Amino acid sequence: MPRLSKILQSALVAVTAATSTVTAVTTEGGFASGRNRLAPPASDAASGRYIVELEKSTGPNARQEDSSAADSLVGQISSLGYEATVKEDFTAISGRFRGVSVEIANSNNVTSNNSGNSSGVVDEIKSIPGVADAWPVQPIALDVSFEETTDSQRWNPHIATRVSELHDRGLTGAGQRVCVVDSGVDVDHPALLGKVAGGRNLVDGDGSSSSSAATLTDCAGHGTFVSSVIAAAHKDFAGVAPDAEIYMYKVFGCSDATSNDLVLKGMLAADSDDCDIISVSIGSNTGYADSVLSRVASEIAQDRLIVIAAGNSGEMGPYFASSPAAGRGVVSVGSVEASQTMGWPATLVSSGGHSLNISYVTYDGAKFNQTVHVPIVLDAGDSCNIAGSGSETTAVLAKRGVCDSFQSFRSIANAGFGYGILFDSYNQGAYYFDDVAASSDTLQLMAVTTASVGEWASAQVAKNYTLHLKIESDAQPAAFAAEVPSAGQVSSYTSWGPTYENGFSPIVSAPGGIVYGAFPDGRFAISSGTSFATPYISGVAALWFAHAKKDRAEFVRRLTSTALALPAFDITDGKVVGGGLAASLAQQGAGLVDAAKLFDYTTVLLSEPTLSLNDTDNRVSTHTIRIQNTGSEEITYNISHVAASTISSRNSIWYPNTYYPPLLSAAGSLSEAKTVTVAAGATSDIEVTLSAPDVTAESGALWSGKILLAGSNDELLTVPYIGIEASTYNWTPLHHSPESYRYDQTDGSLYPIDYQGLAYRPAEFDSPEVYFAFRYGTYEFSVDLVGVDWKTEQFSYPPQHSSGPRAWYGSVRFQGYEGGGYMDFPMREVVRFNLGAYTTFRSFANGTDIPSGRYRIFTRALRIFGDAANPADWQLFLSDPFSIQLGDDPIPGQNTTWTSSVPASTSAATTTMTTAAAPTTTSVATTTAPISVPGSTTTLSATATPTGLADAFTSLKLQRLQEDAPFIIDPAAWMELHVQISLPSPVPADSVISFAVPPEITDIAQDVQLSASGAQAGHASFDPETRLYTIELAEWTTWHKNMVGNFFVMCRFTPEFAASMRQGTYVVQFPTVGRVHEASTYYTAVDRSAVYERLSIAPFDGTSLYTAEVEVPSSLGPWDFVRLTTSHAANSDGFVCANSSVVVGTALDAENRITASTDVTASATEVCNVKNFRAVYNETLAGDEVLRFTVSSIQGDRDMWTLSVAYLLDVQLSNGTMVLYDQRTLAFEKNPRLRTWGFNAFEGERA
Repeated sequence: MPRLSKILQSALVAVTAATSTVTAVTTEGGFASGRNRLAPPASDAASGRYIVELEKSTGPNARQEDSSAADSLVGQISSLGYEATVKEDFTAISGRFRGVSVEIANSNNVTSNNSGNSSGVVDEIKSIPGVADAWPVQPIALDVSFEETTDSQRWNPHIATRVSELHDRGLTGAGQRVCVVDSGVDVDHPALLGKVAGGRNLVDGDGSSSSSAATLTDCAGHGTFVSSVIAAAHKDFAGVAPDAEIYMYKVFGCSDATSNDLVLKGMLAADSDDCDIISVSIGSNTGYADSVLSRVASEIAQDRLIVIAAGNSGEMGPYFASSPAAGRGVVSVGSVEASQTMGWPATLVSSGGHSLNISYVTYDGAKFNQTVHVPIVLDAGDSCNIAGSGSETTAVLAKRGVCDSFQSFRSIANAGFGYGILFDSYNQGAYYFDDVAASSDTLQLMAVTTASVGEWASAQVAKNYTLHLKIESDAQPAAFAAEVPSAGQVSSYTSWGPTYENGFSPIVSAPGGIVYGAFPDGRFAISSGTSFATPYISGVAALWFAHAKKDRAEFVRRLTSTALALPAFDITDGKVVGGGLAASLAQQGAGLVDAAKLFDYTTVLLSEPTLSLNDTDNRVSTHTIRIQNTGSEEITYNISHVAASTISSRNSIWYPNTYYPPLLSAAGSLSEAKTVTVAAGATSDIEVTLSAPDVTAESGALWSGKILLAGSNDELLTVPYIGIEASTYNWTPLHHSPESYRYDQTDGSLYPIDYQGLAYRPAEFDSPEVYFAFRYGTYEFSVDLVGVDWKTEQFSYPPQHSSGPRAWYGSVRFQGYEGGGYMDFPMREVVRFNLGAYTTFRSFANGTDIPSGRYRIFTRALRIFGDAANPADWQLFLSDPFSIQLGDDPIPGQNTTWTSSVPASTSAATTTMTTAAAPTTTSVATTTAPISVPGSTTTLSATATPTGLADAFTSLKLQRLQEDAPFIIDPAAWMELHVQISLPSPVPADSVISFAVPPEITDIAQDVQLSASGAQAGHASFDPETRLYTIELAEWTTWHKNMVGNFFVMCRFTPEFAASMRQGTYVVQFPTVGRVHEASTYYTAVDRSAVYERLSIAPFDGTSLYTAEVEVPSSLGPWDFVRLTTSHAANSDGFVCANSSVVVGTALDAENRITASTDVTASATEVCNVKNFRAVYNETLAGDEVLRFTVSSIQGDRDMWTLSVAYLLDVQLSNGTMVLYDQRTLAFEKNPRLRTWGFNAFEGERA
C-alpha cells in the first residue's frame, strides 16, 4: 500500500518524563519529556461513524431477518438518544459479513441519553441485543507520490522475477480476471484499453457493475497505476499478465483518503462477485489478525486468493504490520527495489571526428521525447557550481556535485542552459534523483550519465575540440543494471512483521521500488511502495490461474516455497549487513517471487506455506512438512536448514527497535539433518524440530530462516519460519503507568495533577494532560474517570456506569478545539508509538459533560493474548485525585466554588532531558601565572609606525580560534587576535586608532564594520603593505563615553613561518601609539592524553579538499572498539571517500605528531559515501600508538564561507564502560572574519 498517514506519530526512542512533586525532573523511560499531542482525526474524517457487526441469523427466515436488521439497529441506537443513519449496508452486499456502518450525527453533543450511561458510543452500541461487535470507522489515507510524464518507456521488471520467461512461453494471463479494490481506473488509458471488464463504484455510485469510464473515474491515479502493473499491454510497457482483465472496486472519491468501512465494502463486493483473485493495495498500521478488515480478509482467504500490501512503515522496525495484511491465510506482500535503471541513448560528437554513444538517466526515469542537436560545453565547475553560462540552445556537461539535485537543477537553470547532463563522480551512481521538485522555462533536460563520459569529454576538450549533443525522439530505451547499492534489495519502507499475534507478515516480496505504470489521462508515472508490489503478485497469480490451475492454496504454497531470500541490507549505510545472511523474514517474508520455479517445480508443498514458531509462551517447535513428488521419477531430498539474520526486536525497556534493528550473532538451529526419498506421484511427511538461538528467553531476539529440501532433481524447496524469544503476554503495551499533569500555559511547566487544588474545566478545554506511549500492541486502551475512592480491584469488563466516590463514571472524549475532530476512548487495536504523547479530554465519550466533582483518571490496557473478561490480563493504573467543575456547579463536598487559574508558585521547572558526557578535546584556561614550555623564545616584531589616538588599546593578544587559550598546537591553523579598546571620553569625528602587525601574521580579517548599539562605531581595515591595522571611528564615538571595544580578528601565520616553527614561546609585539603590546603564544606538542583534532584545506579536483583528522591516543584505552560517525545528510556538502582513511600511528616525533602509520581503512570503514561516514576500529593500541580518523569533504556550494563536519566519537572500554563523547562540530573557515565578544563590537554610555 502507499505510505499511510498515522494518527499517532512515531519517533526513534522512548523519552523521559517529569516525576517529582513540584519541580519536574527526568527519569529514563518516562512519557512527558516533550509535549507531543495526540492527534484526533480531522473534523471531516471518520468521527461519528461506526462499523457494527450483527449476530448471524441461522433460522429459516435468515434473509428476511437480515433485510430488517439495519432498520432495527437504527431504531435501537435512536432509543439511546442518538440520531443514526446507515451509511453502508454490508449485509446487502455479501453474506460474509452481517452488519452495517452507521453515522451518528449528534454523538459530539449529546447532553443526555436514555440509558443514563456515560460510556463510549461503541460500548453503548455493543450493549444492544443482537450486536456482535462494533468498531469506530478509521480513516485511511494515501501518501504515495507519482512522478508524471506523458511518455511511456520500455520497462521490464520481469527479469529478476523470471516472469519474462513465462511471457516467452506465451503465458500472458488470457481469460483471467483480477479484482482490484482501489481508487478507480482510467479505462481509456492507452496501456489499459480493453482491459477493464467492469467494476463497481462503491463511493458515490449505486454499487452496480459497470465498465463505464465515468463510473470508475480515478482522481488519485493509484488504482490506474496498480491496474497497469497487473495487465498493461502497450508497445513500450507490459504488465505481469498483459492479457488478464481488471475488475475495479472503487473505494476512494476525489481525495487521497477513504475509510475502513468502504475498504470492507470493496472486499465484500469483490468476494460476492466470485473473484478468484482480489488485490488490495490499501491498509492501516493496525497489525492485528482480528481487526475487522483483517478478520474479514481471513474469511475471504478461505475461499479466494486475496493479495494485500504489507505497508510502508519500515522505519518503525519490527512488529508494525498492517491491516488487512495481518489476516490469516492472506498473501501479504513486501517490496523489492528495481534492479535495473531506465536509461536513454544519446551521442556526443567531437569536432575531432570522434563520437561516443552514451546512456543517460533522467531524474524521474521519463523519456525525453525530443530531437536535439546542440553544442555542449564541458563546465569547469560542477553541477552545484556551474562556472559558465549558456542559452536555451546549448547544453552543459558537468561533473555531478555533492549537493542535492534541486541545487544542481537550479545551478544549471540559472546559468541559462537548455540541457544539462551530469557525469557521475564520487561513486554516487547513475541513477534517478527524485529530490528535484523544480521547474524551469529554459532547462528542458537534466540527466546523469556515467563517469567515463566525463573522462572522454575531458580528453576531447584538452585537444581543443568542440562537442555536440545528439538525442533522437524515437530512440529505444537503454536499460542497464542500477548503479546504487539498494538495487534489487528489500525496500527499506516495507513494513516489518510479525503481527502482534506473531503471525507471518509479509509472506513474500515483489518489485515495488521505482515502478513504472499508467497514470490517468494517458500519462505514465513512476512510484514506489508495497502498493505496487501487491499487484505484481496478483499478476503472477493471474498467470497461474489462467495457465496452470485455479487453486489458491497450491499457488500460495508454491509462491513461498520457491521464493528467493534476499540479503540483509541497511539503506542508511547503503550496504549488505549481517555477513551476507538473508534479511530477517519479518521484513521480506519468503523473499522475492520466482515465477518460473513456481510453475516448473515438480515437488509441491502440501502443508502450511509458512511456520510460525510463536513466542516463548506458545512455542511450537515441531512441525510436519508434507511434500508431493508430482514428477515421473523418484526424488531423494536432503533436509537441512539455513538461518536468516536474527534481529534484536526491542531495546532495554522493550520499545521495538526502529530501522535498521541491531543484528544478533545468534541463530536458530534444526534438530538434525535428514534424507527422504519420495516415489513418483507419492507424498511424504517430514517432521522437523527447530531450536531457539542461545539467548535468554526474554531477549526479544526475532529469529527466522528456512527449512531446505534439496532434491536430487536440482529443485530446492524451502519452508520459511519465524519465532520470537519473548513472552508476548508479558510484553505489555505500557512501559509503566501513564502520567497525568497540570500544564501551565504561562511558563510551560508540568505540575502534579492536583497542584494547589485548582479545579479543571474540561467543557472549556481545560483538563489534565495524560501522557503515554505504546511499546507493543493492545486490543483496547482507555482513559476513564472514576471516583476518588474507586480501586482497581473493582474493575470488571465491560465496566458498569454508576456514580459516587467508588464509581466508574465512564471513558472520555479527546477533542482539541470546538468543532474539531474527536477521538473517543477506549482506543481499540491501537497503533504502537515510541514517543510519549498526551491526551486531554472535554467530555465523556458519548458527548455528555463531566459534572463537578472529585475524580481519578483510570487507564487500562489489555495485553495481547489477554481475555478482556479477566482483570489479570489488563494493565490497570490510577492517577492522584483532582477536581472538575462544570459551569458554576459547586464541587460536592467542597464549601467553596473552585476556579481554574495559573499556579502561583514560580518554583516549577519545565520538563527537560539531562545528559552527561565526557569532553572530546582539552582547552588550557587563561591564567596570569607564569607559563613555561619546552624550547626557545622567539620575538615577532612589527616595524610599521602606528598613527592616530594614543593609548586606545588595552590588550592585543593571539589565541586559539574561539578559545581563550594562548597555546598553539597546529601553527597552520586559524587563530584570533583578541582586540580590546578603551575610550573613556568622546573623540573627534574621523578619529583613527591603529596598531602594527608583525610580518609573520597574514590573512587578517579586514574591511569590516564595527557595530555599536543601534549604530556603527567604526570601520576596520588592514593594509598588507604598511602592515597597519586601522580603525576609523564613526560618529557614534563622538557622543558616547566609557566606550569599550572587545572583538576578535581571525588571522594566521604565513605558511613559510608556520612550517619553520618549533616548540617554544613566541612573543608577539603589536606597536600602538603610546606603547607596544606584547603577548606570549606557546607552540606545544600534541597532548596525547586527549583527543586531538586537526583541520586542513588543500586544492583538489578544481576546488578545495577539507580534511579533518581526529586522533584518539592509546592512553584513553584499553578499549574494545572506537567508533567515529559523521554525516553531511543535513547540508549540501559531501565526503570524498578516496581521500578518507583510518590509520594507526605507530611512531611519533618530538612534537607527538605521527611519523609512521599502518593503514587499516579497509577493515575499519563501515560506511563511506557522499553523505555518510562511519568507521570502527576493533583492536587495542599498543604503547604510545594513536588511532587517526581522516575524513575529507568538498563543498556543495562553493560560495559558502564555511564547511562544517559534526562527528560523534564512541569508545567502548574493555572494562565494559561505553564513553559517549559530546558531539563536536569542526568548522573549516575559508575566509577570515571578525567575531564580537558580546552582541556588538563596542559598548558605551551616552555622553
